[in-house]
Amino acid sequence: MISMLMIVRLAASSASSRSIGWMNGTVLLGRMRNSRVTGMTRLFVAGLGLVILSTIGNGQDQETANSAFALTRSEGRCIACKTATGLGKVQFINRKDVWAVGASGAHAARPFIVVHSTDAGRTWAEMPQTLQYPGSPDGPPAFSFLDPMRGWIAWRDDTDDKPRIISTQDGGRHWQDVSQQELQRIHMVDDRRGYGAMASEFYRTNDGGRSWLQTKIPDIAFIDHVFFLTPELGWISGVAGKDFLVFRTVNGGRDWEESHTATPEKPAWVRDLFFLDQLRGWLITWGDNDDGTYLYSTVDGGKHWTAEPDLSFQGKGKWASVVRFTSRERGFVFVDDRDNAQRALMYTLDGGTHWRKQALRLPDFAHDCQVFDGDLLCSAYPPFSLLTLHPKTK
Repeated sequence: MISMLMIVRLAASSASSRSIGWMNGTVLLGRMRNSRVTGMTRLFVAGLGLVILSTIGNGQDQETANSAFALTRSEGRCIACKTATGLGKVQFINRKDVWAVGASGAHAARPFIVVHSTDAGRTWAEMPQTLQYPGSPDGPPAFSFLDPMRGWIAWRDDTDDKPRIISTQDGGRHWQDVSQQELQRIHMVDDRRGYGAMASEFYRTNDGGRSWLQTKIPDIAFIDHVFFLTPELGWISGVAGKDFLVFRTVNGGRDWEESHTATPEKPAWVRDLFFLDQLRGWLITWGDNDDGTYLYSTVDGGKHWTAEPDLSFQGKGKWASVVRFTSRERGFVFVDDRDNAQRALMYTLDGGTHWRKQALRLPDFAHDCQVFDGDLLCSAYPPFSLLTLHPKTK
């Protein structure tokens, strides 16, 4: 394992992107160059790393009835929707108010749109002006909400092929144009400060998204994830050759500290990135073709990363999409072992020292999860399902 530290300052940037699709249950992963349409750049970006889970009907999974957690599933429907057929990236404002990327299919080269639910996912409605073709289930379109009233959405408007950012102060009933900055990721921390990413460029705003300052991140071709724990402390991740890269900031994105980690198999991208606190974090890498996924952890804030030694749920033919810890001891990883036709939820009760396997059954696709009041809340695909994982012991 090789780790290097460096400070990154403001610079210019270029863009690249990647595509992931599904064909007969097989992940097709590769990079696609930007193409120009009517003089503007459309970015073919996708992150359809969906992991198959299982639940029984709209209640608790019978397989998890005697385990250390309860897994329940609720299925909703999208009212008068013309584009969305399932859910991608999700943000739970509370247990009833939920925003998500509405996916129109498993393949990346399809339209995507923002959807909203105010009844815990029982019904969903599209935000018709946010249609983007093509987009990604991880964004774009991208969104960030501070509370049920205040939020921002960024996407490339399909009507004139121009990027847009809009904001609301009343829960989405009315929207105001903010800027034409193109972003694939957006994270607002208050009414004025926020962060965003576009290809290999990181952006920050101090005026509610009207103007953005740019930081070119070196070595990285594409910023896969942006994760901020506080307004000042955050991380971004991506890959370069056989390494994955994690950059850490402690001053709100003005400066970045870089960490390189060599991997046994060349990673195609970082599928997931999560930090429990300022020191403890985890990430999942995905490989090309059937190279599978690997789990890494850090205990020093991302300066050094250690490979998870338990290979029972890693490597060729095994695909993990989400890693989350709800406490220092309790952690969860959703895994699809296609080579052995097994779908499972891996969990630990001792901080990752030992991992246990809980078999799961009927096919749901868990795409994105959020820790909320000690529970794990997830979007599932298809169609419009939400999963709740509740630890039985606090």
